[in-house]
Amino acid sequence: METSRKCIQCEQEFPLTPKHWHKSKDGYHARCRGCRNIYEKKSRKQRQNRQLAELEKTAVDVFVQSARQGGANIPHSSELLEVLMGYFGGVAGFASIYMKQYFDAPPGGAFRTKMLDTIVRLTSSNTAMGGAKKPLTLWSEEELDDELTKRLTEAAHIINLQAEVPKLLGQDTPPE
Repeated sequence: METSRKCIQCEQEFPLTPKHWHKSKDGYHARCRGCRNIYEKKSRKQRQNRQLAELEKTAVDVFVQSARQGGANIPHSSELLEVLMGYFGGVAGFASIYMKQYFDAPPGGAFRTKMLDTIVRLTSSNTAMGGAKKPLTLWSEEELDDELTKRLTEAAHIINLQAEVPKLLGQDTPPE
């Protein structure tokens, strides 16, 4: 019976114990604990890199398929954004590429920090423009009624203020 084994990676000999070797279905692995940990990390990183490369390849394929000539003579930012998003495979494709870039950047680095800051600023801008509000299609009847009442009240208040202006100016009738 074997009492020690040589690692296939570092070629050092260690006693055949769980302290030095990971267990497998049929005994112990061929790499010592230290070498196996390094090997597994490297394998995980290679798998992740393959997945990210495939994601990037898909994005490039979408770009090549949708590349076209021409367009409006006057560029508009919304048209430009729409075409760019199309090249990235839509909003979800752009988000995937964005996340690929994020994970390609070193953790804690300036690039990742800037990307996170961009997301925070985008979220703030979206909220300020009303993008965080519930779409009307999802409103209940009660919410719609409340909003209508609120707007009618505001409109009535404005009309009342307009009627008060001539009185303040010493006029009998509102100006035409």
